[in-house]
Amino acid sequence: MIRKMLLLLLAGTLLLAVLPAWAKGPAEPITISVLEAAQMLASEPKGTFMVDVRTRAEYALLGHPPRAYNVPWRLSTNDFQVKGGPYDGGKTQFTGYQLSAKPNPDFLGVMGSLFKQGDKLLIISASGEQGAQAAEALSKAGYTQVYNLAHGFLGSPLAPEKQAELAQKYSPIYRSRGRLNGWLFWGLPVSHDLDPRYIYPPDLKRMQKQK
Repeated sequence: MIRKMLLLLLAGTLLLAVLPAWAKGPAEPITISVLEAAQMLASEPKGTFMVDVRTRAEYALLGHPPRAYNVPWRLSTNDFQVKGGPYDGGKTQFTGYQLSAKPNPDFLGVMGSLFKQGDKLLIISASGEQGAQAAEALSKAGYTQVYNLAHGFLGSPLAPEKQAELAQKYSPIYRSRGRLNGWLFWGLPVSHDLDPRYIYPPDLKRMQKQK
């Protein structure tokens, strides 16, 4: 009886070892620092790609890592709201043009047109939060090497949440760019070039139709 149980356990272990990747479930995205991402880009330039999932306006106006593809996770809207105004069944957290309430419906389709599922993808967002959401969606879609950059392009807020009101009132660096631990904070390279090779593909298609 014991021998039979051992044989069954051994057979189960061997079966799990040979199961295809899809049967084991999607690979979980990995969170890394921006410095680790820079090292990966330097050591494996051919197989590693940076994907900037911020809006097109952020990518163009604030700058971006060189050779970063811009594929927005959420899109800018023409919905201007004052802080506390209505938004997506709740209230806005900031005054300005709001982001789309739901992720970009073309995100996965565009990513599929640019990358293979085995490519090493480094996902950067403004502060890391939307990058984590995009990375999770990519992993569920079958991409096997997805990395989210903690703290993103801008980094973490300078002032802890409990001190935000005091910082706004007294600190000259309140809401300044280049916050803690982000791409800007560590002085990593930033480009303002809008290279057609890395621009959001649907925009290029619309431009080609206008010619």
